[in-house]
Amino acid sequence: MTDIKPTKFRDVEIRAARGNKLTAKSWLTEAPLRMLMNNLDPEVAENPKELVVYGGIGRAARNWECYDKIVESLTNL
Repeated sequence: MTDIKPTKFRDVEIRAARGNKLTAKSWLTEAPLRMLMNNLDPEVAENPKELVVYGGIGRAARNWECYDKIVESLTNL
C-alpha cells in the first residue's frame, strides 16, 4: 500500500467574495469563510499556493484537503 501525502501546493488564486451576497448559508459562517479566504489573498499571504499566510510556517490550514473541508463546512453550516 502506498503512503499518499496530502497536497501542500496548489496553483490557484484565492479571493474572498465581496459585497452583500452570501456564499454561505448565513453571515455567521460567511464571516469566517471570508476571513480565511482573505488570509490567502495573493496581496496579503506570504505564500498562498502553500497556504502560508505569515512567518514562513503560519498556515491557514494543514494542507489543501483540510482547506477544502473547512470551506465546505463553513459553506454548508
